Amino acid sequence: MLARIADITWRRPKLVLGLVGLVAVLAIAFGRDVEHHLKAAGFTDSSSESERATALLGERLGFDPNPAIALVVTDPDGGRLDVRAPEVRSEVARLAAGAAEVEHVGRVVNPLEDRRAGAALIAEDGRSLVVTAHLDTVDVEDAGGVAAEGVQPIAAASDLDVAVGGFAPGFNETNDQTRADLLTSELIAFPILALLLLVVFRGVVAAAIPLAIGVLSIVGTLLVLRVMAGFVDTSLFALNIATGLSLGLAVDYALLMVSRYREELARHGPTIEAHRNTVLTAGRTAVFSGFTVAAALAALIVMPQRFLYSMAVAGAAVGILSAVIAILVVPSLLSLLGTRIDALSIRRGRGAAATTDGSGGWYRLARGVMRRPVAAALASTAIMLAAASPLLWTTLTGPSSEAVPPGQPSYDAKEYLEAHYPRDVVEAVTVVVSGEAGARELAAFQRRVEVVDGVVRMAPFARADGGDLAYANLALAGPALEGAAQDAVAAIRALEPPGAATTLVSGNTARFIDQKESLLAHAPLVVALVAAATLILLFMLTGSVLLPLKTLLMNVLTLGATLGILVLAFQDGLLHGVLGYSGPSAVETTSLVFLFAVIFGLATDYAVLVMARIKEHHDAGLDNEEAVALGIAKTGRVITVAALAIAVVFLAFAVSSVFFVKQIAIGMAFGVLIDATIVRALLVPALMRLLGDWNWWAPAPLRRLYLRYGLSEA
Repeated sequence: MLARIADITWRRPKLVLGLVGLVAVLAIAFGRDVEHHLKAAGFTDSSSESERATALLGERLGFDPNPAIALVVTDPDGGRLDVRAPEVRSEVARLAAGAAEVEHVGRVVNPLEDRRAGAALIAEDGRSLVVTAHLDTVDVEDAGGVAAEGVQPIAAASDLDVAVGGFAPGFNETNDQTRADLLTSELIAFPILALLLLVVFRGVVAAAIPLAIGVLSIVGTLLVLRVMAGFVDTSLFALNIATGLSLGLAVDYALLMVSRYREELARHGPTIEAHRNTVLTAGRTAVFSGFTVAAALAALIVMPQRFLYSMAVAGAAVGILSAVIAILVVPSLLSLLGTRIDALSIRRGRGAAATTDGSGGWYRLARGVMRRPVAAALASTAIMLAAASPLLWTTLTGPSSEAVPPGQPSYDAKEYLEAHYPRDVVEAVTVVVSGEAGARELAAFQRRVEVVDGVVRMAPFARADGGDLAYANLALAGPALEGAAQDAVAAIRALEPPGAATTLVSGNTARFIDQKESLLAHAPLVVALVAAATLILLFMLTGSVLLPLKTLLMNVLTLGATLGILVLAFQDGLLHGVLGYSGPSAVETTSLVFLFAVIFGLATDYAVLVMARIKEHHDAGLDNEEAVALGIAKTGRVITVAALAIAVVFLAFAVSSVFFVKQIAIGMAFGVLIDATIVRALLVPALMRLLGDWNWWAPAPLRRLYLRYGLSEA
């Protein structure tokens, strides 16, 4: 296939570029408004206890008893709110009636008309009251945003001061911020990438090719997400991460191919042989790397959370798309340019693509490491384990009111609500009793719940449509995701249910507990899929059994070190000031799962780039040590620049004020930098020196399998 691509892109480059351009135009036309077809977040598992409880109540009541929107009403002059004044009562009634008509709102509580339901909704100091809106759907993250947008103009039209807070508005503002951050990140990343590539290639034309591939890959990513959104609910947050990943990978693969072409150009001139060698070597590596990243991210498809399965499909598509665009567009451009690839040079020099011989710094480093392989392996492993050690005291967090960046309208409302109202106004825990349980049994059960450590108040149980379903909201002493709150919910769940009934607990605390349990339950399968894909793909590349196992071990070290740094940066506050971080001092749970897959994929990606070149030299007859040294030397500058390119892209995304986007961005940047330095410069040559000729060993049956089906340059 690659030989055919080499021939087509050499003979008909304008046709190939024209077809790719046509697809790009169609992708822009169809995918330009993709963000309007994506849904918010998606961190929950619909089969979990908390989601089942909410769905059951929604079915029987028509609304979720846990309020999603809180309208905080205060006097415009800042004094006491006269709740007996006709104009105040009339305006509060207008707010409640207007909110009740908004899409996805199933119930509104006006504390001036429903004293029993709204007893806690008038502040003790008399300066405010709260009108709560309850959703008629389980999807508080997406449908809640629609409801929040519907309530906003109603609140804004009030003669009183009305602030809109709660989980739903907070998530909606986080989504809006995510869209804004995407544009900001791209405006930061592109100029820095352009400068980096210009310095590396020392020529405007050569530097422009990777950027052009990056733009095409982003356009293709928008199309992929738009098509995906037509078939399955797709998370908005996939747009940011997939866009950044597509830009980074496309630049990587274009950089690899342009660098190799300049190498072949120096050897063979602007001939079909140079063109063909580029496609069959660097193009093959790019395709293989793309499929490696795709396989790692595709493993997340087994996760039930919308955010993760969206990233699985989008990330896998990005990996393949970036490689396909690179092997079609780059060779076509090179065929047209020939020696003009070095046009508009800014200075003389070999650039990143020069052939590295024994005098190069990367060659000398590899040789130096292989002279003391045990010391190098032990030292680098110790560094990686030390960096990973903060994982031992990791605190996890999830979606909550703390996700709202300061400066957003709901942030101020949140601060006010926390200071003046009990937590069940916006962070209630809902206890559901389903089945035969009489009034006396419910009362006895309530007394047992009320004495649970951390429970500060609880409403009486209410019957749903007079049947066998009862529910009650309670307030906890601390924030929803703190350890004490989780302990309280776990204790409530452990209580013996009343009568012959069963109990279910919902609310944000219960949702977070269920989220962690769901991720933990599905993690073994994800890990197994990623490991299996890594082993199989690397075996098909190298024909070795030990090299894939070695890569797997090094990937684990890279991942551990990256996540450990993440704990230091965000939980322990090491980078709070540098990053302007205002989120919780914890690591977001789903971010860990996503980072596992993507860092594993990118680490394997770099392993492929190095191993492909080492194997090329080994197959040419060089001994193990010389093949390793030359392979690292020939890829040293290219991989360094590739890692810097991805790091630049994701560090640009770290400007986001959405805390878990910032965490993912920093994690990905550190992951590629660690793998491109410590792992590639120290661990790879040290371990390959220690293994010697065993690097290339495989049992006879597997050797025959590789010879028949393995990937080679032929």
